[in-house]
Amino acid sequence: MKKSTSVKFAAAALSVVTVLGSGIPVFAESASEASEAEVIQVAGVTGKKPYTFVDENGEFSGYDFEVLKLIDEKLEQYDFEYTALEQDALLVGLQSGKYDLASCSFYGTKERFETFDHSNNPVSISDARLIVRSDEDSINSLEDLASSDKQLAPIPTDDARYTIINAFNAANPDLAIDFEGATEQSATTADTLKAVANGVYDAAIYPFTSFTSVQADLNLDLKVTDSVGLFPTVFLYTKAADRSELIEAVDAALQELRDDGTLSELSEKWYGEDAFSLEGADELTSVIYWED
Repeated sequence: MKKSTSVKFAAAALSVVTVLGSGIPVFAESASEASEAEVIQVAGVTGKKPYTFVDENGEFSGYDFEVLKLIDEKLEQYDFEYTALEQDALLVGLQSGKYDLASCSFYGTKERFETFDHSNNPVSISDARLIVRSDEDSINSLEDLASSDKQLAPIPTDDARYTIINAFNAANPDLAIDFEGATEQSATTADTLKAVANGVYDAAIYPFTSFTSVQADLNLDLKVTDSVGLFPTVFLYTKAADRSELIEAVDAALQELRDDGTLSELSEKWYGEDAFSLEGADELTSVIYWED
C-alpha cells in the first residue's frame, strides 16, 4: 500500500517541476513534503524467537515484528523504523522517549501500565500450560496440581503466570496451590524446565510457545498439559510524549487483523497453534486480565 502511494508522490512532484520549467510561476509545497509520514521508533527484544528477533538475512522477524509490519502498511501517516536490543535497555529507552513503541509478547501488569501506555486490543493471546515430566500422569490441570503434594517451580511476582495462579487460588481457597514467588533474577525458562526434567520441581507453568521454543533446542523428557489459562499480550508505548493518536490507529489496525483472520494465521505460523481459536479466546477482548 505504501509503495504505490510513494509512486504517486513522485509523479506529482515531477508534474510540478514540468510546470515550473515552462516559466509559469507556481508556488506549491511538494507532494512528498506535504504527505511525509511521521517516523515511529519501534523496538523489539533481540533474540526472542518466535516473538522478536533478527534472522540470518538481517530481517526483523517473528510474530510481533510481522504484525507490526502489517500495521505499518495500513497506516500511511506513519513510517516504522525498527531496532532490536536487550529488554532492559529497551524499557529504559521506551521510558525516556527514545522509542515510541515496544513489543516482545509483553503482558500487562498494573505496575507496568503505570510506567507505560499500552495497546487496548490484544496483540496476541498467550496460552499458559503446565509442563511436567513425560511419565507424570497425575497432573493434567491446576486442580490436579493443587490437590497433590507436587511442587510448582517458582514464578516471578511481576509475571502474568503469577497472576494466573493467584486468581486460581482466590477462586479456590480450599484448594490453593502452594508456590513461591521469584525475583527478576530468577532462573531462565531453560533452567527451570531442566529443573523439572531432573526432578527438582514437579511442574512449571509457561506459555506454550516458550516451552516449544526451548524444547526444540533441549529435547527434554517433558510434556505439556492442556491450556490452564489465557492472557493477552500488548504493545507498550512511551509516556514521554503523547502517543494517543498512534495508539488509537494501531488498535484499529489490530482489530482489523484479528477480524480478517490474519492474527490467527500468524499465530499458527509462529506459535504452532491458533491461540485465537482456543476456548475462551473470543471473550478475551481486554488487555486487563486481573482484578483490582
